Amino acid sequence: MRKMIKTKINLIVFMCVLFCFVSQVYAYSNEFEFMISTMEISPKNVHGMELNEEIYNKYSLLVYGKPENIKSGQRWKNVEDGRWNNNSNKGEYWILGENYEGYEVHNHRFPADIEPPTRPENWRYAVLSDAEESWQDQTKYMDDFQREYMLGTNLMRNNNIYNITARDIGLNKVRLENYATWKTMGTVYTQRYDISNKKWAANFMAPAMSADADLEGFATFPNGIVYNAINGESEVIIPIDYGSKAINLSEYAKEEHVKEIKSSLYINNQLIDECTNFETFEISDNTSFKAIKTYDGEVLMLYVEVRSLLYTKFTTDGALTDVQKYTLIVNFGNEEIDNYKPDEDTYNNHVINEEKATNEEVPPPVIKNIELKRLVNGQEQDLLVSNYTGDKFICAGQTIEIKITVANQVDKVDMHFEGDSSIFTFDDVTKLIEWDEPRKRGKDTFFSSLSKYKNMYKSAVRLKKDEEYGNNTDFVYTYIIPYGTKQTLNSWATLREQSKDAFSINERLLFSRIRNPYQLVFKASGFGGKTTKRISLDVFERWDSLYNRDISKYVENGEYGW
Repeated sequence: MRKMIKTKINLIVFMCVLFCFVSQVYAYSNEFEFMISTMEISPKNVHGMELNEEIYNKYSLLVYGKPENIKSGQRWKNVEDGRWNNNSNKGEYWILGENYEGYEVHNHRFPADIEPPTRPENWRYAVLSDAEESWQDQTKYMDDFQREYMLGTNLMRNNNIYNITARDIGLNKVRLENYATWKTMGTVYTQRYDISNKKWAANFMAPAMSADADLEGFATFPNGIVYNAINGESEVIIPIDYGSKAINLSEYAKEEHVKEIKSSLYINNQLIDECTNFETFEISDNTSFKAIKTYDGEVLMLYVEVRSLLYTKFTTDGALTDVQKYTLIVNFGNEEIDNYKPDEDTYNNHVINEEKATNEEVPPPVIKNIELKRLVNGQEQDLLVSNYTGDKFICAGQTIEIKITVANQVDKVDMHFEGDSSIFTFDDVTKLIEWDEPRKRGKDTFFSSLSKYKNMYKSAVRLKKDEEYGNNTDFVYTYIIPYGTKQTLNSWATLREQSKDAFSINERLLFSRIRNPYQLVFKASGFGGKTTKRISLDVFERWDSLYNRDISKYVENGEYGW
């Protein structure tokens, strides 16, 4: 009896372990599951091998199976920046797996055994038995234009582009493995002869058809972003035009490549309207939103987002995405708010983190973290957070410490501001307080020369490399917000101007937003490409006007100092 119980327990444990193992092997992330479902990609190939998400993330290739399970013809080489681990060594496999039709997919990152002294234009290529067949398989490409691109574009090898095409080599000598798409490179396989007539494998790549392709959403508000209903109205109708368009397209990107382009309009995180189209580079629509008063004197903040997606018909491209953010104010109070309309340049691209790979061999830099602190008496403190908007802000005239962490190989990080030019203008008040007055009193200044102050307020600055650790690099910069920076949040001064009464203001509007926040735009560049990341920053009135103000009830992080 005990033996039988023990056998059943062992069987149950074995089944649980087996279930967990299978779940781990074949479980996809939500994002990958969504992509293969939307793009109607088969999760198994003709041999029943499973689609490998890990390979897609590493190489932007759709490959079935696992390289470590391949026995026949598989090779391994240790590579310092390899994407696989084998016995605690980083390296690359020669065969990644199979394509949908069951043919081998070779790894273009696998190092060549011997690099010949001659150029590919002068090599002698071997005839491959399955080469011509690979070009005739119509399931591999979307249209004749994509096929023609692979046949006629100059090929790459070891990051060099050569004056030779697949057509030049000969279709009976070049086996197609993957077609190029908008965002991914194509790959082909050849064999060359050396002077002893020995054959050597040689992989080539075709550049992406439109590597810089991007998506930009937009929203416009014909009646402005501030609405006053001070005559007893209980609702306000707000017309909105919105949409998106593909930008930075090359001549090889065609409208018929677009599977779907879609823009969704959200207000306060609720879906209001959406529009969808196919085989086109842009889309637009219009709608209206009814803002309803819930109590007398209410000032309603409407946070608008346009979330956009574009899918191409190329299965390996994934989605182009974009999010645009805007803030509207509906005033049901007793005092009119000025109908401020933002400058055109405030409608800019608010991509959260946009990576553009320019080299298939090296991953682009990835901006992992951006940290902003304010300097108070030489000490770093967290930025204050407005209770009204829930967003961080800094005062005009204060100094911010910027620290950005970048993963992968990175050469430089540049930063610039988007929004009103006052945030990067060396105005007279800033010059007086930061340079003229300290020098008159014999005090130290932040910079040793006036020219260095002027350089800081150029349209773009380069961050300084601070520390390298592991795969990460920190960059830092110190920036003084000009005293004349135009505010994005309401203060006592702006509300007095609105009310035209120095002794009576609507305090409920303190720290509410009067225009879109500024954008700090960071661009990290390296051999593998570049990454752009934007973050928002609100600006309040000058810090030296707040000495006698108690702002604790208006900010989240009550402790503050100037």
